[in-house]
Amino acid sequence: MNILLTAFRIFKNPITTVRKVKGLKKIRDQYRNRRPLARYIQSGKRYFINYNTPGWPSTAFNRYVQHQLTRFEKEKTTTIHTLVFAITKKCGFQCEHCCEWLNLNKSEKLSREDLLQIVHRFHGLGIAQVQLSGGEPLNRLSDIYYLLDNSPKGIDFWLYTTGYSLTPNKAYLLKKHGLTGITISLDHCNEEKHNQFRGVNDAYKRALQSAEHANKAGLLICFSLCATREFISTENLMEYANLAQRYGVSFIQILEPKAVGHYQGKDVLLQPTHQQKLEEFTELLNYNPAYTIYPTVVYHDYNKRRFGCSGSGVDYVYADTDGDVHNCPFCQKKLFSALDNDLPELLQQMKTNGCSTISFCSSKQN
Repeated sequence: MNILLTAFRIFKNPITTVRKVKGLKKIRDQYRNRRPLARYIQSGKRYFINYNTPGWPSTAFNRYVQHQLTRFEKEKTTTIHTLVFAITKKCGFQCEHCCEWLNLNKSEKLSREDLLQIVHRFHGLGIAQVQLSGGEPLNRLSDIYYLLDNSPKGIDFWLYTTGYSLTPNKAYLLKKHGLTGITISLDHCNEEKHNQFRGVNDAYKRALQSAEHANKAGLLICFSLCATREFISTENLMEYANLAQRYGVSFIQILEPKAVGHYQGKDVLLQPTHQQKLEEFTELLNYNPAYTIYPTVVYHDYNKRRFGCSGSGVDYVYADTDGDVHNCPFCQKKLFSALDNDLPELLQQMKTNGCSTISFCSSKQN
C-alpha cells in the first residue's frame, strides 16, 4: 500500500500507477528468482529487506521507491538512490585490497561545509542513502556528527569502518545523531589472517569489539567481506556466517577483489568456480528457511552479472575525497566534480555513457 500510494503521488493516474507497480514487482521477483525472502530485519520501528534499501516506514524508503519507479522515465533519469562518499584520506591501516591506496594520508581537500554541500546537492537528485567511507571516516568523527545533524531529511546514513577506534560512547553518539548503521570490514573468520590482510595486529579484535558496541547502541550492522581466492571455501563462508550471526550482524556484503589501488597489476580476479561458491552461499542464506537467523547477503558482482552494473548513476555513484565523481569505487577515473554547477547534466551524461573501465568492473571480466 505504501508503494502504491507513492506511485500514485508520482503518476496521478490509477491505471498508470498499477502498471508501474506491477513492473516494479516484476523486477523485484527477477532479482529474487521469484522466491520470498527468508526474513526482514527490524531496527527500532523500521523494517529492512536488504543492505541497500532504506528501512520502512520512512521518508528515505519512499524516496528509494520513487527512484525505482522513475528510473526508466526519460524525463526523470537524473535520479539516483545512493551516494558512496569517501570523506577522508586518513587511515592507519595497510589493507591488502585498498582501492584508495594512492590517496591515503594526504592533505584533506574538502571542508565539512563542502561535505554537507555535496550531500545536499545529491539529495536534490533523489538520494535516499549515503554510505560514508574513506580512508577511515571515524578520523572525521566531529564532521560526521555535523553531517548527520545538518543533512536534509529522508536519508539513511551508513558508515564504512575498520571499527578500530569505535568506542561504546562513539557508537551511542552516532546513533543519537541519526546514523542508521555501520559497515565493518571483516575479511576473514580467522583472526591471524584478517590481521594480516589489514596490516594491523589487533584489527580482528577491534572489528568484533566495534560490532558489540554498535549492537548495544542500536545501530544496524553489516560485515563487509573482500572475498579472496584464498578465503573462498564452503567451510570459511559458513564459519564467517556463524561469526556474523553470533555478533548480531544483519547483513553481509561480499566484494570481489579488483586489480586497482593496492591490488593494481596483481592477479586477484576471481574465477568462475570461486564465484559459484559465493553465489551458492548467497542463495542459501537469503532464501533457505533453515537460515532465517542468519544475516542477509548482498553480493554485488552476482547481481551485476545478472542485471548489469548499478553504478554509473544507474542507482549510485562514488564521490572521492576530493569531491570528484566516479562511476563506482573501483573505476579510478575522475569524471566531474560533485560541486560543479551542472551536476544534473553531468550525471545524465554519466548515465548515458555508462562504465568505460571494462577491465576492472565489467561482468565480463572472467
